[in-house]
Amino acid sequence: MKYILLFTLTIITFSGLLAQQNVAYFNHTQVSFFIGEESEDKTQKATIPSFQTTNGIRVGENWAIGLGIGAEPFEYLVYPVFASCHYFFNNLKYNPFFNVKVGHAFSKSHKKFNEYGYYGDFDHKGGFMFNPEVGVRFKMFDIEMTLSGGYRFQRLKSEVTQQYSYYNYNRQVEYNRISFALGIIF
Repeated sequence: MKYILLFTLTIITFSGLLAQQNVAYFNHTQVSFFIGEESEDKTQKATIPSFQTTNGIRVGENWAIGLGIGAEPFEYLVYPVFASCHYFFNNLKYNPFFNVKVGHAFSKSHKKFNEYGYYGDFDHKGGFMFNPEVGVRFKMFDIEMTLSGGYRFQRLKSEVTQQYSYYNYNRQVEYNRISFALGIIF
């Protein structure tokens, strides 16, 4: 019941904003790097590249909301699907902004054995993602670009079934990374 109420209030709020403001299409495509420590067993890499694109609408001059998708090779390839909200502080030549992405990274990756030689069926499921960023929007050659930095939290879950036994276990890994991104806004 409380989710229905929250959803209804969100729709009412955004429909009120849309009725009062100019609405335009919005696309923000980014190439990012998530930087952190490499784990001792080498399953968590030190630097992880990312490609993401967000499509949505601009509400007035300051707000943009949308849905996005990406591709990221953590310990296995995941495809994050997320909601995004941008706030642009002003319309100067160098325009600071704040962005929050919240969603879930999906994966259909399966492995029959791991790097240690143990045989088993690894069913990777992905997990929750959270990525706040601050940055600056600027024009270069009549193209709006962004340069940003932030924090990336990514939870990844796997279900492992050992071959020739009935032993199953769930594995969960959490990545806490600093993110640096370069993007283009249309």
